[in-house]
Amino acid sequence: MKIRFAFVAVLILLTAATIFGQANQAKPIDAGDLAPDFTLTDQNGKSVTLSEAVKRAPVVLVFYRGYWCPFCGHQLSDLRRLLKSDEPTQLFAVSIDGADKSREFIKKIEQDGKGKINYQLLADPNAKTINIYGLHDPRYDGQKVDGIPYPTVYVINKERRVAWAKLEKDYKQRPTNEEIRAALDNVK
Repeated sequence: MKIRFAFVAVLILLTAATIFGQANQAKPIDAGDLAPDFTLTDQNGKSVTLSEAVKRAPVVLVFYRGYWCPFCGHQLSDLRRLLKSDEPTQLFAVSIDGADKSREFIKKIEQDGKGKINYQLLADPNAKTINIYGLHDPRYDGQKVDGIPYPTVYVINKERRVAWAKLEKDYKQRPTNEEIRAALDNVK
């Protein structure tokens, strides 16, 4: 009888935990949604607030896994060529990495001789912004990289509306600069 009671109690607790966890998992932000506002710091300690940034120009917002991810390094390297030199669009890349890791990552990417990183890497060490955007990748819960996002790119217009979104559940896949550029050209 005691074993049966213990089994039922454990089953109830597991079910409640699953339901509670699903209720707290935000739905990913998608095209047409209002992009949640945030304030994060970049690799040099400068604060960036999305609602202020979009007043000046459209924003490309990239969520990446971290400094240790070779697919992220390739993506961030390629993004140097995304923006035209005279366009006011701003690009921000967000991860759970702190400023020190972001600076190291920038140096590593720039060693390829293809130029400087011309955008800011933003630190979301507690994954608060990642969670608000509904991008938390649960496959890494409880691990050293707990809180990392699914690789995702947003194009956000001056009204802070998401004009285009691409979320990749396969971390090896990323949208091309051409896909992002087409979305950006439709925002202007």
